[in-house]
Amino acid sequence: MFNRLIQLLNKIKEISSSIDNYKKDSVIQSLPSYSCVSRAKKLIAQNKFEEAKSILEKALSLPQKDALVYKYLGVVYEKLGNPSCAVENYQMSADLDPHDKTIWQKLGFALITQNKFEQAEKSFENADKIQGTNTDTFTGWGMALMKQQKYSQAREKFMIASKINRYNFSAVFLCAVMEIKLEMYDKAEMKLTFLANVCPNESNTFEFARLKALKNDISSAVHYAKKSLEYNQNMLPAYILLGQLYANNFDKEKSLECFEKAEQRNLNSPNLYLEWAKILEKFENYNDAKLKLLKAAEMDKDNPEIIANLGLCCVKRKEFDEAKPLLTKVLEEQPENLVVKQALGIIDFENNNIDSAIELFKSDDENCVNLYYLAKCHEKKNNDTKVKDYYEAAINRNPKYISAFMDYSKYLISNSEFDEARRKLRKALKADENNIDVLNMLFYVNYVLVKDEVYEYNVKETIKIAQKIEEINPDLFQYPEQKAALEKLLHNS
Repeated sequence: MFNRLIQLLNKIKEISSSIDNYKKDSVIQSLPSYSCVSRAKKLIAQNKFEEAKSILEKALSLPQKDALVYKYLGVVYEKLGNPSCAVENYQMSADLDPHDKTIWQKLGFALITQNKFEQAEKSFENADKIQGTNTDTFTGWGMALMKQQKYSQAREKFMIASKINRYNFSAVFLCAVMEIKLEMYDKAEMKLTFLANVCPNESNTFEFARLKALKNDISSAVHYAKKSLEYNQNMLPAYILLGQLYANNFDKEKSLECFEKAEQRNLNSPNLYLEWAKILEKFENYNDAKLKLLKAAEMDKDNPEIIANLGLCCVKRKEFDEAKPLLTKVLEEQPENLVVKQALGIIDFENNNIDSAIELFKSDDENCVNLYYLAKCHEKKNNDTKVKDYYEAAINRNPKYISAFMDYSKYLISNSEFDEARRKLRKALKADENNIDVLNMLFYVNYVLVKDEVYEYNVKETIKIAQKIEEINPDLFQYPEQKAALEKLLHNS
């Protein structure tokens, strides 16, 4: 009996020893990994990312794979600006521990930076299954949908995120952005008004400015765009928007100043030079516009909008051979591109293919340049009513469109409608008071009218126009003989 007890005790000791050895082995296996992660976390908190990376990479050589090692290695790669390696390590961590409540979130956000939006969407869906009603999960989910241009679905996710946490201002802001995309302007305005009062910053004030511009509240749009720049002087979209707003009010000086300030702050980008060029073209400065477009093309040579506008600018400079390959390249991708159609319409007009040109210009008959060329087309077809209608429409849309005023006045003069021509030229001078071409034509029209009705006041006013031209540049005055005749007439009277 005693011997049996001894044997039983020995057996128990063996079993106990094996358990202790198992525990010891387990501790040896797990402790190094745990220790590495702890040390790496401290280094990450101190922004010592390379050191943290080195420790975690050593932990990878241990026999036991630890999800936490891959997780924090992903964090380190993200901090070091290596999103592809971050994604790879987050994915490994998620595969090892698919029930980690944060790893799917981290993977989702990392996938967004890699433009893998559908995969990101699935990651956030997994995160929601593990831990529901998490505001960050729904924010990221909405971002993945937004990047896929699924604006309505994205809005729903942002709405849920902001309901879970009403202080998630990012979700509120992105929800407002989606509502602008969906033309739900009143709902967006409520959210942006709230953000402007509670947590104003450069992003939500800029978006508020953009919304006000869409609602045609130009003064408020200017106010909030300026406010955005107060929060961040390097907010490039605010400079561009301000430039566009001033241009829409035909304030050339202030408009161009916005683009110059952005360039002075080294905020150079393809979009800056593209939008700058569009404004220069609006004010008929095609030489400078082309220089800006060439800069934009250097930065983004395959951007169809830049190529199309460069082609159009070349056409307006009558550089047709340079323009054609540019326009052809865009047409291959975007056969209905309106900028290209305008350029091709101008080429057809110059080649006297009037019917073809009219069809091309009619594709966007809200555009003042197209309206101007439609007037010129119908001038060739001798349709007086349409000529006047289109010229009127062009100068109403752009009251500083000097070329339209000049050609309209020439047309009226050719029809002996001198009084009407004078009215148009006076309007043109309001847009550009020192324009030599306008002043010369106004002098000529006044000279013709004065000859019919000789009044001292009219003669003096006409001579004043000549004197103004001579003060600017005497060599550019085209009618010295007529001026001498008026001075003689005034002396004799």
